Amino acid sequence: MSEILPAPCSTERDSFPGATEFRLALGVFREPYAWKIVAIGLLGAFVVMALLGACVWWVVAKSGWLEFGWVARYEWTRWLFGGLGTAIYLVAGWFLFPVVFTAVAGIFLEDLADRIERRHYPELPVPRKVPVTEQIYASGRGLLRGLFWNGLALPLYFIPVVNVLAYAAVNSRLLSREYFQVITLRHFPAAVTGDCFRRHRPQLWREGLVLMLLFLIPLVQLVAPLLATALAVHRLWRRDDGILRRELAAKLGS
Repeated sequence: MSEILPAPCSTERDSFPGATEFRLALGVFREPYAWKIVAIGLLGAFVVMALLGACVWWVVAKSGWLEFGWVARYEWTRWLFGGLGTAIYLVAGWFLFPVVFTAVAGIFLEDLADRIERRHYPELPVPRKVPVTEQIYASGRGLLRGLFWNGLALPLYFIPVVNVLAYAAVNSRLLSREYFQVITLRHFPAAVTGDCFRRHRPQLWREGLVLMLLFLIPLVQLVAPLLATALAVHRLWRRDDGILRRELAAKLGS
């Protein structure tokens, strides 16, 4: 493999697993382009969440649910159910934010990954230029996937302890897939990327759990897509036995 694809030249030993990758990932904040992604991602995420809220409010208003029967009999019941709906929306928004943010910013994360690879892994082959339509399609699928699975898990998010476990189970899988695609779609066709994800699913889900934790920390979640992209690049490429090094070596050797 080393003749086909040179191993990274770093020989640092981690004080704990992944320490060096995380330290390298922090370097993403020196990229001016990264902060542009944060601004676009935040704006886009808030627009998407506002549109979802408007759609829910429109459905409730059109159905006349708050004007029906005993709900409308007393003013306090209308306020109660209106407040309950607002609380549900805010909780859902908190849990959906990582997926929506990632989907909106996903169109630009490929460029960020490319900059990180050029700086840290110049031995890699030049990645293919992913068409904008393919990026939009992948981001759109990721957004719908995230809304669907988090929507199914929404009732569990209101149960203490269970909500953390449910959120981790759902979003570690979703985030591992999204950030894996950000890196791999630039080097492999979509069909190969999907097959690679399925073959390495358990390991990638564990990586997704680490990414998911970034989105749970207040304020850190605002820059989590940057950290997650950089961390994914280093986790997948830096180690001699990294998933993508093995895949790319097999591709170049075939």
